[in-house]
Amino acid sequence: MIERLDKVLAHDGFGTRREVKKLIHVGKVVVNENIVRDESFKVDLNTDAVFVDGKKLVFAQFAYVMMNKPVGYVCANRDGLHETVFSLLDKKYRTPFFESNLHLVGRLDRDTEGLLIFTTDGALTHYVTSPRTHVGKTYFVKLAQKVDKKMQFTYATRFAGGIHILPERNERAHACKPAVLMWRDKTTDETDECELIIYEGKFHQVKRMFAALGNEVIYLKRIAIGGLLLDVSLALGQCRELTEEEIAVVKEIEAPAEYARYVACSW
Repeated sequence: MIERLDKVLAHDGFGTRREVKKLIHVGKVVVNENIVRDESFKVDLNTDAVFVDGKKLVFAQFAYVMMNKPVGYVCANRDGLHETVFSLLDKKYRTPFFESNLHLVGRLDRDTEGLLIFTTDGALTHYVTSPRTHVGKTYFVKLAQKVDKKMQFTYATRFAGGIHILPERNERAHACKPAVLMWRDKTTDETDECELIIYEGKFHQVKRMFAALGNEVIYLKRIAIGGLLLDVSLALGQCRELTEEEIAVVKEIEAPAEYARYVACSW
């Protein structure tokens, strides 16, 4: 990948184009052991070694970040009323490059917690969010009303058959794709906690699905996207980069066995 030197440095957070040009002109930038004073110099991100003040730059063609989203933040770059999840990211993601290219892989409602993925990889985003790829999103759900054994079976059957949800705001009524419902506590006659895997992302879909059966969702947390599990060590609002194994899981390519399947966790 070939880029202008000034663009590369600006993307990596070394200042505005004007500030970067000054940095280059005074001889503080070295490319392959040679001082470069021409801001238009072309750099091959795959092969060239670039140093600024003696520190080597590491070029990341793609970024993959996991966040444990807290309640109260909206999944948008900018919002006039509420804080956005982008404001929770580390400062290193506040460069012009990331501000232009970093985006969310799917969204969560303002009152929903849990797993978010940020990336600069558009192909990955399309893969995860496309209905054709059938990537499941797993949610932990707490309901207002407890459900007994008989109704638990009814809920699971209705969801597995593709439940019809009513319109809400500007969203039309919708026949949901089949979903997988797993009840948490199977030792008692009734429970109000479950996990739900859905394969699409309509507005307030999980809440509307349970509302269609006369119940209300009072707490909602996304705990997995495909085989990628939310890191339980992340506090609300914290984020970290995905490991190579986790990236492989999201892309559904060969990965270590312990990452390759969904494992129920205690949240």
